[in-house]
Amino acid sequence: MRRSELLYEQKEQREEILDLTGLMCPLPIVITSEKMRRLKEGQILRVVSTDPGFEKDIYNWCQQSGNRLLELRREDGKVIAVLQKSLQAVEPSLIYWIKFHALGVKLHIRHFLMMLNPFSAKPDHFITFSALSEGIKAEKMLKGEAKLIPIPDEIDPHCGVVMAVKGEKKAKDIFQRLQEEGVAVEAIYKKEGKNYTRVYP
Repeated sequence: MRRSELLYEQKEQREEILDLTGLMCPLPIVITSEKMRRLKEGQILRVVSTDPGFEKDIYNWCQQSGNRLLELRREDGKVIAVLQKSLQAVEPSLIYWIKFHALGVKLHIRHFLMMLNPFSAKPDHFITFSALSEGIKAEKMLKGEAKLIPIPDEIDPHCGVVMAVKGEKKAKDIFQRLQEEGVAVEAIYKKEGKNYTRVYP
């Protein structure tokens, strides 16, 4: 057997397939993370997902974990990601994902209470982030100045968080401060009735 054929065969042997069709956020990224955590350096994992938000989730996850994203594409309504285990990779533990779910419950309860409280100023501007971790970082930096809530479906129907703020001036001020501190903010949306419109940048 020629050396090139041997290398190709070894590559094929290292690749595994993870079919996550039918599962919705956050399960695809959680299962992928757990699977990658168990692989050896250099092993390749091909992930197939029907969750539209998986494309963004897996891109951000690779940036944060240090694993290589060899390929990312859409095909016949599916998102296909080819990942390679990196020596420097640090995948979140299962404990992290349990805390992640607990955070989701906490944010939903917070939003519910916020809307019920007649004495609190209802937010009308919402800052979005490139990843959940960036939103969590932002809330810690702001020390109670603004609160995270689940991202409204009208902005993005997938997993995520937004910083809820009252007033456009305050929203822009917070956005710019976070940007200067290196937080990956994306945009500001304004709520008018049931509609959300991107107003900045």
